[in-house]
Amino acid sequence: MGFESGALSFHAFFLPEGLEPTAMERFAARPLPPLKTLTGDQPIHGWAGPCHALDGDLSEAHCWRGDWLWLAHVTARRQVPPSYLRAAILAELEVERKARGVEFLPRAAKTEVRERVAEALLREAQPAFASMECAVDLRRGRLLAAAMNDRAMQLLCPFFRETVGMMPVLCCPESAAYRLRGLDANALDRLPLTPNPECPAPAENALGAEFLTWLFHRWERKGATFDFDGARCGLMFEGPLTVSGDDAPGCHETLLRNGTPLDSPELGIALWNGKRLRRAKLTLTRNDWVVSATVDAQDFALRSMKVDPLRKESEAPAPGAEPDALQGLPSLNRPGAPKAADPADPKRKLEVDERLDRAAFYVDALLHLYGLFLARREEPAAWRADLSELHAWVAARAGRRP
Repeated sequence: MGFESGALSFHAFFLPEGLEPTAMERFAARPLPPLKTLTGDQPIHGWAGPCHALDGDLSEAHCWRGDWLWLAHVTARRQVPPSYLRAAILAELEVERKARGVEFLPRAAKTEVRERVAEALLREAQPAFASMECAVDLRRGRLLAAAMNDRAMQLLCPFFRETVGMMPVLCCPESAAYRLRGLDANALDRLPLTPNPECPAPAENALGAEFLTWLFHRWERKGATFDFDGARCGLMFEGPLTVSGDDAPGCHETLLRNGTPLDSPELGIALWNGKRLRRAKLTLTRNDWVVSATVDAQDFALRSMKVDPLRKESEAPAPGAEPDALQGLPSLNRPGAPKAADPADPKRKLEVDERLDRAAFYVDALLHLYGLFLARREEPAAWRADLSELHAWVAARAGRRP
């Protein structure tokens, strides 16, 4: 699964209370029901182990990794491929029409045929699975879940509450503002980030986009380092960039990619016309940790997060060399098989709890920077001073006078 290897994509959720390691017993009490209980197209859902959708081992020894409970929320239902269902219905409709000896079937007959064919196919259909990987941070009282859309979150959160007795709260700009500073986003002043006199104040606050724009300005003009958790950390923006604004003239969203989007004149023009940075790739570092992800300012979704260290140069394939078909397989009997990784090797493959720890650092550091922004945002004088600098920066970017 994604939390174990490759890139991570997830939403972070706040938990009202911390969970004890014994909470695994509550998850084990709500496993995915047997597939024989599937009826029609009605789904069943429950918890499964982290290895695959049918992993029924929900013991602490299997799911407890470091400070994390690692498991998956699985939904199963019988499903007929839509193209096959449509073809079967059309074929049966033609058979029924010929049997009746009519040119056109009445509507009621068509409905009966559709229902009969769908019911027959569902009885023989194989179950389809949808799995959402989850990791509960026992130390921070937080949930990381690969639920990347509203439908998935609406399915996961109530079932999580039924399991452990608490509702996870999505870590978005509004909830984070209330949790970090006790701020109501709707109570803050709405002022444009551009000095363009033709752009009025936005109809509503978009704290996430304001924060990402403010952070981009800070990174470009005031340095790329900050202090967090007793260490000196760094940040860096990369493309592609997405800028948007519902009140902006012309198109409401612009995607800047390829070439050098960070230095492009199109970015300055978009900011001048009232758009704000909505999505960008942001890299955060601490000591030898380098974690990068695409941040969505609207709901703080983190996509394509990379936490693994770079491969050693000796492990990289030579230019033009044929790929090794055995590379990455668990067999240790092939010639030249690598030895077990040294735990002290900074470029070894990370364990899942180490990967999750780095993902948690990224969330913590991002919220720390967001807290710095909120501290300026809630003070009218401080925010107007920042706006003055932002206006000059936007005007310079667009080649205009502030």
